[in-house]
Amino acid sequence: MTKIKQIALAVSALGLAGSYIGPAQAGEIDDLKAMMKQMQERIAQLEAKQKAAPAAAAPANAVVAGSMPGSIKVPGSDTSLKIYGYAQLDMTKDFKGRNDDINNNDWASAIFVQPFDNSTAGSKKKGQVYLTSKTSRLGVMTSTPSAMGDLTVKLEGDFNAPNGYQGELATNSVIFRLRHAYGQVGNWLIGQTWGNFLDLGSFADTVDFNGPGANPLLRHPQVRYTATLGKGNTLAVSLENPQSLTFSGSDFDKNPDLVGNWTYSTDTGHFSLRAVSHEYSNTVHSKRAYGVGFGGSMAFGKDTLVGQVNTGNGIGRYMLNSLIQGAADVGSEIRLWRATGWHLGYTHVWAPAVRSNFIVSQTHFASDAKLDAFGRGLGSADLVPNKKIDQVFLNTFWGIAKNTELGLEYAYGKRTTFGPEVGTQERVNATVHYNFF
Repeated sequence: MTKIKQIALAVSALGLAGSYIGPAQAGEIDDLKAMMKQMQERIAQLEAKQKAAPAAAAPANAVVAGSMPGSIKVPGSDTSLKIYGYAQLDMTKDFKGRNDDINNNDWASAIFVQPFDNSTAGSKKKGQVYLTSKTSRLGVMTSTPSAMGDLTVKLEGDFNAPNGYQGELATNSVIFRLRHAYGQVGNWLIGQTWGNFLDLGSFADTVDFNGPGANPLLRHPQVRYTATLGKGNTLAVSLENPQSLTFSGSDFDKNPDLVGNWTYSTDTGHFSLRAVSHEYSNTVHSKRAYGVGFGGSMAFGKDTLVGQVNTGNGIGRYMLNSLIQGAADVGSEIRLWRATGWHLGYTHVWAPAVRSNFIVSQTHFASDAKLDAFGRGLGSADLVPNKKIDQVFLNTFWGIAKNTELGLEYAYGKRTTFGPEVGTQERVNATVHYNFF
């Protein structure tokens, strides 16, 4: 109770007591009532002044909410800071063969190099189990007002890097890997982040860390400009880091990749149309390649359908399954593989904390006898060219506690060459995911 209210109660009590004073003291009562009236008027003035007084300013070093959701203001500055990330355990159980390279380049699904069924790795390495926490992630974001608008800076990494030092035979140490490092202000983004050719809104929801191989999985250093053409309508153009792979031993890059992405979004979904032009080059030959893609999503109540198609001559690393099957220098020229990949995914929500996904995906390569012969001549089963790659994923995610999610998935994949050799994956994936907040 405030002191002003305490005084008011005391005055009221005094007035009530005055009602019991006898007639002889009538003059004194009038004087007392006048004093009470003056006190009540003074109290009303003090209450009005108290309401009008500004709230006390927070100390200069106080921690207050920032401009981004989940952020705080850095004391003594106008910068908002957000820390995010998660700890995660991934587990795989292979019922058929598995690539030998699980400690290095890829422990998740990479069907384009799946061991052939009749090989030692394909027929003898059955029942292999693998557990890792490499995908645990840590990120920092800041937002600072500027004359050009809010400057957003993002730095993020995980631990999913190749590692032979202090690995599984010792302390299970892993190496930190940079994912994102960029600044964005106004229409401009400069730094490393997802390539502009990606349509993240049409990615399928898988337990497998790589997901369908028809997706591009690229984070590029780049300079990107994004124009808003209307509500939910954007056009982004970027110059991105190039990288040639012609198997010539003298690959080099002269020009950045040029990428465009038009996206239209509504309350129930989105559509994206994308294109990339890039160059394969070495000290003898060069060849310009291209890729195009379109994808989108659509909501059906609580459920969602996603899909994506990518195709091109020499699309190469702009699709995971064609990562090493983009181009080759066959001696007289650089020849380009023509590839097309697609996926469809459907998410069904059973309950607020339970959802399931069914995803199918295929990648096709056009026949090229010279490229096929070149790939076989490299002497590695991993580099024998593929004709078709099939993938199926079926999974369920459960939110088992606050900030904690469990995922379980069956993943099937088949690699068919022009031979035709066949490499088959049958795997169960599981994950336990703990968000920081």
